[in-house]
Amino acid sequence: MKRGGIILLVGLLLSSVTFAGFYYLGTASCRTMMKDPQPELVWLKKEFKLSDAEFARITKLHEAYLPQCAERCMRIAEQNRKLEQLLGQASSLTPEIQGVLAERAKTRAECEAEMLKHFLEVSRTMPPEQGRRYLQWVEQQTFLNGQAMEQRHQATDHSAHHSGPMADQVHRRP
Repeated sequence: MKRGGIILLVGLLLSSVTFAGFYYLGTASCRTMMKDPQPELVWLKKEFKLSDAEFARITKLHEAYLPQCAERCMRIAEQNRKLEQLLGQASSLTPEIQGVLAERAKTRAECEAEMLKHFLEVSRTMPPEQGRRYLQWVEQQTFLNGQAMEQRHQATDHSAHHSGPMADQVHRRP
């Protein structure tokens, strides 16, 4: 019985060490990436085979863009809160609600325009072929493909494709 217990214990120990070793080796690239000052951009350098100089220029562009992006996001969030508040008090579409909707749409359009401007700047920092490939990737991954709204409007259940604060108010079911 003692011998069987020792064999079992040694087997468990060896399998634990083996698992830890494979885990450590398998996550090495992720751990290295997370040590970078801009881990969210490291994939970009690897995927698009950027030089250190190109990556440094993109990092500067990214750092300059982030505060402006955060400010626009805060404005949209505030507009969403205001819209939620107005919808909670309204029983019909008021001029004030229409104004907030228009203001939010304008802010979102500004956000999309600035985002596109940023994507184009980043693509120009890359070698031409990589820049084109980057823009293709961006188009597939962002609002630029235009599919978000179109796909929602192709849904058969019209109420199922609305989202956001207004959908909760407009499409309440008894």
